[in-house]
Amino acid sequence: MKYVSGYLSIVIALFISSTGAENVVYGQVGGTVTLPVLKQGSERVLVQWYFGMNTQPLITRNAQGRETIVSVQPVSPLLVGKNLNLKCDIEEIFEGTQRRWLSPQKQDPNKDPRVQIGNDGSLTVMKVTGQDHGEWTCVVTYQSRETYFNTPVTVIDLSPAHSQPIYTSVSSFSRLHLPCSFSFPLPPSWSDSQENGIQGGRWTFTPSPAAGSLTGVVQTLVNLSPGPPLAWVVNQKRGLDVSALQKKNLNLSLSKKGVTVGDRGNYTCAVEFQRDDTLKRVMRVEVLQLLTSPVPVAFVGQEVNLTCTLGQPLTSDLEVKWIPPHHSILLPLGSSPHPTLLTIPEATYGDGGLWRCELWENKTKLTSVEITLKIERVPVDVWLLVTICAAAVIFVLLLILTVILIRRHRQGVMMPRRGKRRFCNCKE
Repeated sequence: MKYVSGYLSIVIALFISSTGAENVVYGQVGGTVTLPVLKQGSERVLVQWYFGMNTQPLITRNAQGRETIVSVQPVSPLLVGKNLNLKCDIEEIFEGTQRRWLSPQKQDPNKDPRVQIGNDGSLTVMKVTGQDHGEWTCVVTYQSRETYFNTPVTVIDLSPAHSQPIYTSVSSFSRLHLPCSFSFPLPPSWSDSQENGIQGGRWTFTPSPAAGSLTGVVQTLVNLSPGPPLAWVVNQKRGLDVSALQKKNLNLSLSKKGVTVGDRGNYTCAVEFQRDDTLKRVMRVEVLQLLTSPVPVAFVGQEVNLTCTLGQPLTSDLEVKWIPPHHSILLPLGSSPHPTLLTIPEATYGDGGLWRCELWENKTKLTSVEITLKIERVPVDVWLLVTICAAAVIFVLLLILTVILIRRHRQGVMMPRRGKRRFCNCKE
């Protein structure tokens, strides 16, 4: 189990004022501490602070108000899924001093089952997520006074997280966008670091059964060469646009112009780091298609079927809405959900035109697909061809019948006749 640790070292300033009173002030190492100054009638005075037995002043505040501020060193960045260990460390705790933690959302982390807080001011967060990115605060309370000590925590992850599929439609004009980028900028040292730096990456594609191709066969689309410098190599000629794959912003997004049913499946964006650490984002792409039977040109009076499909049955939370041409005989279709299969029993000229099928999830429109259906009159040459074919068939049948009759007639003429038996009627 891997941890990334950070310590909040707290120093105690025990100071004695000119009146001889003792006070305690907590301060963060590397941070800023405020030491109180008693007003003596005018701010235009020289104030000096001494540390221990030193005769030289540690802090001097002149009449112009010059002060010192010191930056706070951040905790080492960590990848999502790792464990974070912080500690609010106080060198000497006075009686009555209390410590508690606040998350980056300024909430009590004790309510999070992943968080463990020790009595010594330690805090452990198991399997950090993007919500753990930000400033964690240790609150020290002494004599009803609260002092806040912040430490920044950087959680590196890929975004966005796609819990739902990406829906698009079949079209030569549609553009499929596959977003993938780092949720927060990488530390500059990570680009070339041998301990934590990027070692490689890739985009892979696994077709779904509805893609009509090799189902389950993983295809590598692009590879990230560690370099130096980092470089992307395209492996598959699928019309991919890799212009966003730039080192300066580490945008790992892909896009593709022209969507087909062959784009259905799972796309995986993966980045590999040292120590066998890998960040992944998986996106499922669903492509809506509108099919007609027969082809987009039908004849008046012909039955026409229109199918709006994802290549698989719709889930219970999805439905389709048909928008036919204004003069279609199917109007009105009634309230949604509409069937995925529409049948025009006898097509008319009013059924010709633009048909649109929309895919909805509850009250959200996901995508839509369109097709232009042409309804034409049966051409004259077709009727002529049908007439000629019918006449030819009749002629052949008559010819066959004539031949049969002739053959039967000939067989009847050539058959020899049997003579009649004659009987003698003898008188004797």
